[in-house]
Amino acid sequence: MSVTMVRQKVKDGRLDEAEAAVRDLFATLNRVRPEGVRYASTRVNGEATFVILFELADGAPDPRPHLPEYQRFVERLKDWVDGPPQIDSLDVVGSYSLFGSGE
Repeated sequence: MSVTMVRQKVKDGRLDEAEAAVRDLFATLNRVRPEGVRYASTRVNGEATFVILFELADGAPDPRPHLPEYQRFVERLKDWVDGPPQIDSLDVVGSYSLFGSGE
């Protein structure tokens, strides 16, 4: 199983706005409940850096681009981010109830 990890710093003064947008996006995901996706956004304690974990089930289409709320979120990112994101693909070696398979 592979998980995508995105690490992104937010500009000074934009943290509250970015956090509110993340909460709105996840409220939409919780309401829509798309199949085949596991998604989490976290913030490094005491920093303006977000770490996002995303897993998509094998063969499942990514539902996010079809959500108007996600499209708005992506459009607004350029106003919040400080530099390019660091994107890594993680190979899960062990997991207890965090990822979809191999638990």
